[in-house]
Amino acid sequence: MPTSTPGTPNDRGFTLVELAVVLLVLGLIVWIVAPRFASIGGRTRDAVFRDFAAGSEAAFDLALFEKREVRLVIDPRAGTYVFMAAGREEEAPRPREIGEGLAIVGIQVDGEERPPDMATEIRYRPGGRVPTTRIFFSEKGRNGEGAKWTLKINPFDGSVDVIEGHQVA
Repeated sequence: MPTSTPGTPNDRGFTLVELAVVLLVLGLIVWIVAPRFASIGGRTRDAVFRDFAAGSEAAFDLALFEKREVRLVIDPRAGTYVFMAAGREEEAPRPREIGEGLAIVGIQVDGEERPPDMATEIRYRPGGRVPTTRIFFSEKGRNGEGAKWTLKINPFDGSVDVIEGHQVA
């Protein structure tokens, strides 16, 4: 078995520092690129819920401070939702997709069940009044049945609570 002798070059491998630098660079690349690939398939559940929460709070603020009615229109069959300010229908944004992994399976407004096969309108009234609303989601898992989630719109500030499971009022 040959051993190294002093004064002779040894070109048989990499040093520990070189390997550490290569692993660090690969780790940084994965850390930066992996989240971008994760969102290629569509919107994630967290992105949809964050968007609902931000839209609800913005709608509440618009209704409270500008005394303007805002409507949240949810269409479970199409898998879309949109926030529209009254008087700005011509500027209404495109309905946003919920995504392939989620489905709206029910809506409850002020304790009253709404049919899941038709669009439901939730009104954020001038002065900051909004009905207590629960939107029930089902996440499609690989085995068919997935997790269930409830988005609860707070009538006092328009904030959204995300609750695991279907929580009926």
